[in-house]
Amino acid sequence: MTRSSSLLAAALLGLGSVAGAQKLTDAPALADYYRRGGTAVTVIGNYVYLDGGELSQVVDGKPPSNQSYISNMMNSTISIDLSKSWTTSSASLHLIPRPWPSKSNQAIWTDPSAGVFYAWGGKWIRGVNMSENALMKFTPDNRGGGAWAEEPPANPDLFKSLHQSEWGAYANTADTGFLIGGLASGWTEYRRAQTQVLPGMVAFNMKSKTWHNGTAGFSPFDTLNGAAAHFVPNMGPNGLVMVFGGVELPVVGANPDWESAPAFDLRNLTFFDPATNKKYWQVTTGSVPPTPRIQTCVAGFRNQEGGYEIILTGGNNRRDKIVYDDTYILSLPGFVWTRVADSPAGKRMSASCVAVGKRQMLSVGGTRTDWTNRDPAPQGLLLFDMTEMKWKDEYDANAAEYQRSEDIGRWYKNG
Repeated sequence: MTRSSSLLAAALLGLGSVAGAQKLTDAPALADYYRRGGTAVTVIGNYVYLDGGELSQVVDGKPPSNQSYISNMMNSTISIDLSKSWTTSSASLHLIPRPWPSKSNQAIWTDPSAGVFYAWGGKWIRGVNMSENALMKFTPDNRGGGAWAEEPPANPDLFKSLHQSEWGAYANTADTGFLIGGLASGWTEYRRAQTQVLPGMVAFNMKSKTWHNGTAGFSPFDTLNGAAAHFVPNMGPNGLVMVFGGVELPVVGANPDWESAPAFDLRNLTFFDPATNKKYWQVTTGSVPPTPRIQTCVAGFRNQEGGYEIILTGGNNRRDKIVYDDTYILSLPGFVWTRVADSPAGKRMSASCVAVGKRQMLSVGGTRTDWTNRDPAPQGLLLFDMTEMKWKDEYDANAAEYQRSEDIGRWYKNG
């Protein structure tokens, strides 16, 4: 049996081990949907892809709280067509078979020139059918489907030494994927006995298939957990990888203390050049989002004036027991924050955000405090129009090109 077929068998066994699993679906009806979380999202061509994570739903008329498992793994990759307009209630979720059990909090790296994306790391949900370290590649068929396959490393010895983790901050340039920090545990790594906070950063060159791992002189951080990262392609000669939120957990200790760990605030932002790994920081102005903040989501948009805007929404403050529903836009190169309308679907963490179409942000999933609180967002989908700075329930495939909002443009005009 090949590795791919054995992984597929493991996925099917994992699904069948859950009571009533034959009636579960990765795309439940609107009336049956409760929550989705830990799902990674990316866009290639005319489709947005959702992969991994967990899902709670009504089964046999029973709400999640009356089921054997409140949430269940998502065993399909989902695609949504971006060439046509849709509403969050009417969006058609196309299911693509996934050849291994689902994981939460994966890193996803997208190679737009090759038209593929990669998934690595994450937490094995309930530890079902865990397997050895592997990088998986998804190749779309440009019709809403596609296929998964294992991607062998160019330097296998180094790859075998890497620790799979969750809670790291990931982003990619046109050719390199980065995963900063993270946490390895018995839920992320096969046969691991102890929890370990991982210092440094891992990089994967998507062209040469070469991996790099290091700390001193390579990573801009000592440790970083629960943060979000985003690549800004038009700032600096090589672009910049910007990091938002997160905490600095100590390397020693099997039980990380999220509540008292030093937090990276959002007033003084840290970022680095992905070609030189040189670290920078910049103090921001405006309506700075409060911290600590982990499990937030971000998406970015290049504007016609040569600048760039990044939207940040939601997240979790474990120290003060707060789940956020607020939303902000960071404008570059001014490094100024603007607060916009709060999420219309309320507080959420562990959502994923991505730019779709010409000027909208799509937020996928997100939990509040648990999986039994029904999500007000239909199918867990939320949309934000960056030009109008408004939340909407419709994706507009024919929207005009993104332009800075008048409010943000006025800040630059005023010097």
